[in-house]
Amino acid sequence: MEELCKVEMKKILAALDLSAYSENTFTHALDLARRYGAELVMFNVINDRGLEVLDRIQAEGYGVSRAEYVQKVQDERRQEFERDYLSRTGETTVRLVFKVGLPYEQILKYIRQENIDMVVLGTKGRNALAHALFGTTADKVYRRAGCLVLSVRGPEHCVMLG
Repeated sequence: MEELCKVEMKKILAALDLSAYSENTFTHALDLARRYGAELVMFNVINDRGLEVLDRIQAEGYGVSRAEYVQKVQDERRQEFERDYLSRTGETTVRLVFKVGLPYEQILKYIRQENIDMVVLGTKGRNALAHALFGTTADKVYRRAGCLVLSVRGPEHCVMLG
């Protein structure tokens, strides 16, 4: 007799970069969290690469603080998440997490630390040039994640209801 594998989802991570792909990614992740009764972790990374310029400017004596900049970006993004996403989660348990670093590294690290059962992420994100040069964050997460990964295509593949 064949043994069946029980699929259990306790934590679902939605990697959201606030690009055009984030809406579909969020919708899929929220639907899955509701179906499984899972916690939804809305995860956003402030890319470290853009912060290197601030470090150089600060090193030259200008009053630009990396920490203040990161806090400002995080506060702005938190407002956007609250307005566009958190307001629609209803009874679903949701956690909003911000990290600073390379997006794929931060996602993979968080998956391991928090025992994430599934990651939902868009096939593309904010930066088309980085994709062409280095591959996408999604590609790197697919290859290295120790959990299920759901790839969500962009709005051009969405079926509109109503």
